[in-house]
Amino acid sequence: MPQNVQISEAEKQRLLEWWEATEQGTVVVKRLVSYITELRLHPESSRADGMILFYRAASEVSYGYAGMRGCIRRAFTPEYSEFLQHNIVRCHSFARRFSVDTKVLLERVAKQITGTEALKIVEHIRKTLRENDLILTEIESKANAFFGAETHQALQNSHMQSITLSP
Repeated sequence: MPQNVQISEAEKQRLLEWWEATEQGTVVVKRLVSYITELRLHPESSRADGMILFYRAASEVSYGYAGMRGCIRRAFTPEYSEFLQHNIVRCHSFARRFSVDTKVLLERVAKQITGTEALKIVEHIRKTLRENDLILTEIESKANAFFGAETHQALQNSHMQSITLSP
């Protein structure tokens, strides 16, 4: 049975700051998904290869944010445990990885688009993805402040080992 972890008032404040950073990210990701939906429906781009994968990758970024937010919310309760710590790190990693996938897939889709209006939407998406990168970096900074940089790094390493296949 996982042991619950108690957090101090100072840690609760850092946790709240982390939550607020994820709130900013949620707004950016909503805008990102909205732009991608607009691009998917636009006649100049709707038939581009990889469009569904592109949309799905952005949706996964959104799920990563939702997972982080859910874990952070639960950290304010007696449910906070080592398992939850690992889950928060996993969700952040998820958002980061799928953000990279979204950028790669955007460029694949963008190569197939020639319409001026659709290309304007692509530029909005690029800008929003850059904004998302900044937010993810801010979120990581808040995670470092909450866990401590060394503990956060150890949690990230543990997560990477858990998802990496042995040779």
